[in-house]
Amino acid sequence: MIVSGFEGTCLNHEIEKLIAEQGIGGLILFERNYENPKQLKKLIKDLQAIRPKHSPPLFISVDQEGGRVLRLKEPFTQFPPMCCLGQADSDDLAYHFGLGMGKEMKAVGINMDYAPVLDVHSNPNNPIIGQRAISSDPLKVARLGCKIIQGFKDAGVFPVGKHFPGHGDTSQDSHLTLPKVEKGQESLTQVELIPFVKAFQEGLEIIMTAHVVYPALDETSAATFSNIILKNLLRDKMGFKGLVMSDDLEMQAVTQTIEEIPALAINAGVDLFLICHDITKVIQLQETLIKDVEMGKLSQRDIDGAHQRIIKTKQKLAKFMDDEVVLEAILEDNLKLAEEMRSHLLE
Repeated sequence: MIVSGFEGTCLNHEIEKLIAEQGIGGLILFERNYENPKQLKKLIKDLQAIRPKHSPPLFISVDQEGGRVLRLKEPFTQFPPMCCLGQADSDDLAYHFGLGMGKEMKAVGINMDYAPVLDVHSNPNNPIIGQRAISSDPLKVARLGCKIIQGFKDAGVFPVGKHFPGHGDTSQDSHLTLPKVEKGQESLTQVELIPFVKAFQEGLEIIMTAHVVYPALDETSAATFSNIILKNLLRDKMGFKGLVMSDDLEMQAVTQTIEEIPALAINAGVDLFLICHDITKVIQLQETLIKDVEMGKLSQRDIDGAHQRIIKTKQKLAKFMDDEVVLEAILEDNLKLAEEMRSHLLE
């Protein structure tokens, strides 16, 4: 139920213990884990090899959007930001962006990418989304976002739509503080939620929550910790059946302690916890999860439900595990694709 970051470019005792003994469910890669594609492919193969016997594959994830959010440097294609796709307004270009980026991930063993950004760029003063968003038009974000999603899926990589229920209208950065979106419920429905509704209809299986407060929906809790948003809205009203994943729990928007997070998040509807840096916090979170079940703060039913959704999703990875993609064979086409996207970039 936890996706963890880690240090180093090869196996070490700390990460081996986390996978083999504590049964961590997934990992997120950063520049600190990457030297070159050959090294990265070996690292990922070694990580998958030490998971407990008969357990499903690990989620091996990365935050590779394009633009300023590119964790993997050259020779991986340095795609421009997703706003280029909105400016081009081409279904074909959006699909091939998802397919091309997905194939590069697949070539080294990455099976999950935290993309596309489904936030609508509805606030020009937003300090964190900006060019990461496809467009300020929710219908365009929905249409092109779904093409990106299909491209990733056809490449054998899970796309993660973010940041539910929308981070596009904030004027603050959730990495630094807890933002609020002061919109009425009708406005949220007509703008922020439209891309997610369409993505769910088209088969998006994983979403990432926003560490943002939406007073029109829940006056007190950020989406990550809101039963009203994740269960009443997302599960019951919108009918989402897939995985709900938190954004990084080390961000400054999260004021709850590690001891408070499991009960609050699971009871709200979170299935997967993301901790990008501190393995000590990963271990504390896992220990607290177990303790909270034993003490009755968490129901075994909720834990089992999250676990079943994770297993169901991971089972779909098995059919892609043996598919071979040669990175060098797709880089030339992807370079041309990136150049075409860049030609549409408006300053």
